[in-house]
Amino acid sequence: MDGDAADGRRRRVTGQKVFASDFRPVDLAALGWPADCLHALLLRSRHVDRPFTGVDLGRLPVELRPDVVVTAADLPQPPYSNRVSADNVQALLPAGERADYVGQPVAVVVYGDFVRFRRAAQELREGAAPVVYGPAPADGVPPPTEEERIAEDLEAWTRREFTGAQHQAHYLLDATVPNGYSHWNKGRVAYDAAQGTFVRNGQPDAAAEALFLAVEDDMAQPGAPRAVTTTFTQQIDPAFLEPEAGLAWLDRTSGTLHLVLGTQSPHGDVPDIQTLLGRTHPTVRSVRLWSKDCGGGFGGRDKSPFPYYLALAAVFTPGPVRLAYDRREQFQGGLKRHASAVRSWIRAEPDGRIRAMRSFVVLHGGVEANLNGPVLGLAALHATGPYRVPRASVHAIVLERAIPAVGSMRGFGIPQVAFNLETAIDRFSVRGLGMDPIDVRLANVVRSTSADPAATPDTDLAGTPLRFHVAAAEVCAAARAHPLWQGRDEARDQTARRGDGTLYGVGFACCMEAYGTTQDSVYTAVRAGPDGRVVVWGQSVEMGQGSRGALEQAVHDVLGVPAVARLGVVGPFERFAQRLKEAGAHDQVKISLTHGASSASKTAFFHVHVVREACRALLRLRLLPAARTLLDEPALTDGELLAAWRDGAVRLPGRAAVPLAALARELERTGAQTCVMAHGFFCNGWSRATFQADGVSHEASVDALALVRSPDDDPVPLPPVGPLRAPPARGPGGDFVPRSLYAAAGHLIGVEVAPGRGTIRVVDAVTFLDAGDPLLPASLEGQIEGGLAMGISHALHEELPPETGAGPYVNLDRYRLARYADLTGIRRQTVLMPLPATGVLGADGPDLRHKGVGEATMTSVAPAIANAVAHALGHTDDRCWPTRTPIRLADLALSDDGRS
Repeated sequence: MDGDAADGRRRRVTGQKVFASDFRPVDLAALGWPADCLHALLLRSRHVDRPFTGVDLGRLPVELRPDVVVTAADLPQPPYSNRVSADNVQALLPAGERADYVGQPVAVVVYGDFVRFRRAAQELREGAAPVVYGPAPADGVPPPTEEERIAEDLEAWTRREFTGAQHQAHYLLDATVPNGYSHWNKGRVAYDAAQGTFVRNGQPDAAAEALFLAVEDDMAQPGAPRAVTTTFTQQIDPAFLEPEAGLAWLDRTSGTLHLVLGTQSPHGDVPDIQTLLGRTHPTVRSVRLWSKDCGGGFGGRDKSPFPYYLALAAVFTPGPVRLAYDRREQFQGGLKRHASAVRSWIRAEPDGRIRAMRSFVVLHGGVEANLNGPVLGLAALHATGPYRVPRASVHAIVLERAIPAVGSMRGFGIPQVAFNLETAIDRFSVRGLGMDPIDVRLANVVRSTSADPAATPDTDLAGTPLRFHVAAAEVCAAARAHPLWQGRDEARDQTARRGDGTLYGVGFACCMEAYGTTQDSVYTAVRAGPDGRVVVWGQSVEMGQGSRGALEQAVHDVLGVPAVARLGVVGPFERFAQRLKEAGAHDQVKISLTHGASSASKTAFFHVHVVREACRALLRLRLLPAARTLLDEPALTDGELLAAWRDGAVRLPGRAAVPLAALARELERTGAQTCVMAHGFFCNGWSRATFQADGVSHEASVDALALVRSPDDDPVPLPPVGPLRAPPARGPGGDFVPRSLYAAAGHLIGVEVAPGRGTIRVVDAVTFLDAGDPLLPASLEGQIEGGLAMGISHALHEELPPETGAGPYVNLDRYRLARYADLTGIRRQTVLMPLPATGVLGADGPDLRHKGVGEATMTSVAPAIANAVAHALGHTDDRCWPTRTPIRLADLALSDDGRS
């Protein structure tokens, strides 16, 4: 079933089955699946202003009518919940009700014959005639556009008119007083319009209100330079190459619902499906998920509702069923990125040092909350970027709108606020201060104390001291010294002298992006085989970011042998978590055992670390004792054996090498375990513990180990020697720190603005990245190139047609992405920031030298393009800086000769 191979790319190009869409039930015959397959598709509501009255299959020709139809009426409570979230959004819309959002499914229809399915799919996806509605509103007034609505919402939010019932995030920072720190760390606050003040636990919070008014007053003071910037970013689609697809089969003999999925959320999908179907379902007693490669994710498959409908189709059909979106349906029903409206105020001293910042952020979410909360929280936390701000007042809100579901994709809300902040800094530097924009950044950029723990650290917006390495200052300094920046004015003038009306400009933008999820719980298992190969099981999923290769490389770095990674694993780690909960030690020290997310930016730092710790435990607790036996040298110390461990074998002078394969065979001969399961927890530091097995004591930067023969065994955790050592999870105010790990990035972008051709084109791109030491240089370079492409698409091209979710005609022919021709002509360079000798965590933890940089590769691209456009237009007035994406030539302040 796993079909693992050392090189996933080879599997894809040679036509092997990799993605969920590749599989059919016949491929799973060895696992007991029947060979035949049924086919499902969804019928969706295209209106939110009129009631859905039912499905009339009489409108279809007889030969195209489905064999099975599942509607909300088929989901009685109990056992079903018919809910896709805690917000009471219904999985299937009942007849007689208006849709919660455009594109909400009203029925699952299933065909037993593929030919009929294909003919019916075209009819239903493009016409959807069987879906019947009540009358349209009589007034006929067209609803406001998305741009109009979000602009209105921003105006209302800056006036603090929304109630406390909305999803909100607030940061109020005052570093001008002794021991000043963010008000967030004193307790979460919200704004309650009914009471007209900030509240905490439902009660007015006078301190928060006072700090808000203090920053407001600071902005109103005369004298010091000030800038106000309002920007808008559009809703976009992940546009991954593999639309969502899956297989499901309910084995009614065992009561097991089997699913084959390419998902970003394998640990969340199973309990969510169990909730939808009901814990007391008469037929479904367990759910088993086989996770396959995504073929791209970027957050577009994180908490996707797709698995719900695949599960429903399987429960109501007599055999295996396949649900596969085509490209049009992916645009209709797939997750989107939040549109944004941001307004910020910056106040600085005449020398460029920032004195205060104020920001209001509005994100448009779907009516199903999905990951609105985490996206909002990260957007708010990053509203002041990588800058040291003495006083800050940041207020963000997600407003649920009747649009297709919105998720975490492409940056978790950070690119939206970065577009505002980095264009504001640029314009403020040039127009308000008359200074080099990078000089202003360097005067304000934060610096961590990882290399000098005795120094006083800067803090992020939440007041968390930056004890761990972040190279924001180094990124800015490298960009300032780069020839592209130093020669930008000369290059602009030289292009102007060509006389063809083409304008050239160079812009810079940077970011400091958090990676991880605040409280990161990671499981893994590593087993040595008698053939000398190692298998590693992990929670992370492969979505093009190189997760499989990174885990395999981590094994090779410690054990020196080839490895095979099996990803998206659920069952074994659920059993391990249950045994750890029963032991109770983790509850006493507040170490989370909750299965963590499998986000793209978690592999390099989090999963790789726990895999390495598992390998070290396997080496010390099992392989080295076996080596003493085979060498007949019981007095050899661990130090001597570890010094002799090279290239997967013990190589003592004058003795034949003892390879890992021989050690694994010896362990199997004696009945000893050849597999280690491990759990690690990061929250402002790693959990730690000491373990002992057969008299061998082992110190590890994880908090749980178990020795088993296979991950499928029922694990018995090793009892720790002494107490578990929890990480220092709490910040200065006593609450959990929102984030403590950051990677910095920046982009120098050169653009050509050609009014005569009607184009804005990126021609130069330098990526500055604080990634640490690359685990897999080729994969990292692929992420850098992919992040650049996504950033260019976001800035210049992507725009969803207004009828997305309501009509069948949204496809890649109407959704403009950066194409091959847009990218191949770019003069591209990557500059990696070196890590200090102390690594990412400095003296506070194990020597880790890799960072999560999945999102950081794209965040600063769009504002750098906007700043380059402003430079090309000559910085003559504030209108030179684009204020919305996609940046359109028609929106630029161009005179007849092409200059502003």
